[in-house]
Amino acid sequence: MKAVITMPSGVFKPYAGVSTAILIFTKGGETNNVWFYEMLNDGYSLDDKRNKIDKSDLQEIIKQFHSRSNIASSVEQRNAQFFSIPKQEIINNDYDLSLSKYKQEVYEEVIYQKPKVIFERLESIEAKISKGLKELKELI
Repeated sequence: MKAVITMPSGVFKPYAGVSTAILIFTKGGETNNVWFYEMLNDGYSLDDKRNKIDKSDLQEIIKQFHSRSNIASSVEQRNAQFFSIPKQEIINNDYDLSLSKYKQEVYEEVIYQKPKVIFERLESIEAKISKGLKELKELI
């Protein structure tokens, strides 16, 4: 089984400003599934300073890689941090190994307040500020 580990764009800064993928090949046998892991953190900040931070996915990647299944993940499982894709699907996608091609994004609906309510809240805040400014002016 081949593995593709995608890493955040800051990992190889300043050399690469795009996400990076690491390919791992296992010796012998035929590849039927390709395992993907979306690395979210390498233990360093993603800015140009690259300061060491506490969180790192590296140990978790190794653990999950060694315990991975040789069975392809279902479409529903593709919203996880790691999953497997059948070789034929990658062939059908012209050998594209981009994580975004196969990962199922989960969108959460955000319900915003009506503009009228927002304006009313802003006017209330503005009234409090005006009242406070008036009180301060009276003290001078």
